[in-house]
Amino acid sequence: MGRIISFSSGKGGSGKTFCSVNSATELASRGYKVLIFDIDINCSNVFILLHVKPQTKLQEYFEGVIPLKECIIPSEHGVDVISAGVNIQRFIQFENDYNLARLADDLKELSSDYDFIILDYAAGINQAMMRFYAMSDDIILIANPEITALTDIYRLMKMIHVNNKTDKMYLIVNKVKNIDWAINLFREIKKVVAKFELKIELKLLGPILFDEVRVMSSIQKRTPLVKLYPKTPIKGGFSLSMTRYLNEIGEMKGDKDIASKTFSDFF
Repeated sequence: MGRIISFSSGKGGSGKTFCSVNSATELASRGYKVLIFDIDINCSNVFILLHVKPQTKLQEYFEGVIPLKECIIPSEHGVDVISAGVNIQRFIQFENDYNLARLADDLKELSSDYDFIILDYAAGINQAMMRFYAMSDDIILIANPEITALTDIYRLMKMIHVNNKTDKMYLIVNKVKNIDWAINLFREIKKVVAKFELKIELKLLGPILFDEVRVMSSIQKRTPLVKLYPKTPIKGGFSLSMTRYLNEIGEMKGDKDIASKTFSDFF
């Protein structure tokens, strides 16, 4: 069975989808079979970043016409996609307990065909997401250096924890000017977690440096940045993050010294 990873954030604008797409592409470039399920029905845009044509097959799945496997769209970047596409209003009518439970079961079954399934949620917190957090093997939180990030991430962590979904989470800090910003935000989050006595183990995967020009170019060209700009600091951040994640779950191949490597080692 493959691992199911939830990518989530406390607020919009953190770059969650950008991080999930580039993390998935980084894993695929290392030979892993990866699927992204874009479950953000408010603003589904994974299909844009991976240059796939949106389809209506997810509606057909909820209507009982086709199995979930037939909703998979291959991308030219080595990552498969399931997306709500642009038919948001039709999708919302299926968002009920029965269909969400069926979807969770079918995703679990589908994980046997992949090394990793990445779930890309809408920003924020709601009870429907708890079902998917519960079925996830790992939760990766995306934060940024804005002053509200600390509060938003804490709220999300608390909601996940009090619903008994996990006691271990991972953190990627996006849009930072330098590595120190990421480390300082990570330390502040850990202080808040300790202050309120949440029994959560939080692991920092890595910083994603701010590079607006290359990010916008990647979006406009509908090509993951890790492929478009393979020799850049922002690509190094994704390489470091996924390498540390693989090492944490015991999937790292070959490099036994990875835990001691620094950001600069990934260029």
